[in-house]
Amino acid sequence: MAVTLGYAEPLDDDFDKESFPSKIGGKPQWLDPTHPLSLEKVQCDECASPMVLLMQLYAPEDEPAEAFHRMLYVFICRNGGCHMASARRCMRVVRSQLPEDNDIYTAQASEAAGSCSDDDEDEDDISWSLAEQVKPASVCAVCGLAGSKACSKCHKQFYCSRAHQVADWDAGHRAQCGNARPQATNTAVHTHKLQRMVYPELVIVSEEEDASQLETGNGDYDDDDDDEGSDDDGEDNEGIKPEDMALVPVSAEKVEDSEVDVDRAFLVFQRRIQKSPDQVIRYTRSSDSSEPLFVSDMGKPEAQADVPDCELCGTAREFEFQIMPQMLNYLSMDSADPASVDWGTLLVYTCPKSCNGASGASAYAAEVVCRQNFSSQGIGEKFVRALHGDDSGITRQIESLRV
Repeated sequence: MAVTLGYAEPLDDDFDKESFPSKIGGKPQWLDPTHPLSLEKVQCDECASPMVLLMQLYAPEDEPAEAFHRMLYVFICRNGGCHMASARRCMRVVRSQLPEDNDIYTAQASEAAGSCSDDDEDEDDISWSLAEQVKPASVCAVCGLAGSKACSKCHKQFYCSRAHQVADWDAGHRAQCGNARPQATNTAVHTHKLQRMVYPELVIVSEEEDASQLETGNGDYDDDDDDEGSDDDGEDNEGIKPEDMALVPVSAEKVEDSEVDVDRAFLVFQRRIQKSPDQVIRYTRSSDSSEPLFVSDMGKPEAQADVPDCELCGTAREFEFQIMPQMLNYLSMDSADPASVDWGTLLVYTCPKSCNGASGASAYAAEVVCRQNFSSQGIGEKFVRALHGDDSGITRQIESLRV
């Protein structure tokens, strides 16, 4: 099974019809809308602010039956300063799942199924909708977490916390609260301000990585045509060209810089993504290549220390997918701000059994997210300059590397 790549695209007219969307930003679309996630599960350990949704990914399983519908939610703190601490303090991953037979959704043949016979019908021909008796719970007007607090004046707006109640009040609810006929202009401004409190919403579409361009085994690109640039040590990332550096554009004029130590993992990372430089996630669960694509030889997660066993069943967690640095381009952040959120890649590890624990199928299970940053060796300031068209000596170093 090949690695599945995810790409960010604008929302289309059919997005609102999706019961189980994979998406970036916006408010979470809860798999079980009668039990939205509570603030306590995703409160930043550094600043105590509510984290917001970075992305959610629909990843159903054939087994166990309880994971027929399965959604993973990734939350992060928007305060960039908090990300100077470890990822476990300012990032969270939670898993929600439901069996096929549940009280939340009803199945019906989709319009796309047409006149197909029952023998030809598959899961793609089935659409799911909320059952008529389902009444979604109140959620925070700002972030979409469980709305445990209500506006004391109108009792119609709900919040996860005092902080988001104040934020909504300042964003425009003060003028609208109790007003039976608020002005359309003020309502639009209020809505816009609320949208800016979460990350921009985009849909994630997926396709398999082109395996024909990859070697089996370590997943690197075929180097048969690049033997003249190889060493006799048998290593497999020779032949890397300047134009292969998907995240490092090459300027017309090379800049002299004799000290640019780009580590081997970074070169392999760049080379692997060059054919699909816009990928925002890489999903590898149950694939032939279930290892992450690391961005550096440094800071790789270690079992137990960084990736503890599942707290519910005791099974060792396994890598499932990673979030690529390209996703940062879609989050409307100022990359020049030293306090902005940043990462090389985010690695998500989950229970391979998709266990339920003792709380039932609709419970939220905590999983693990690890952050790996780009190596400071040849990446930091030079990498930033490269993004602005100045390759800062990286090109010349790559041309001389024999790795």
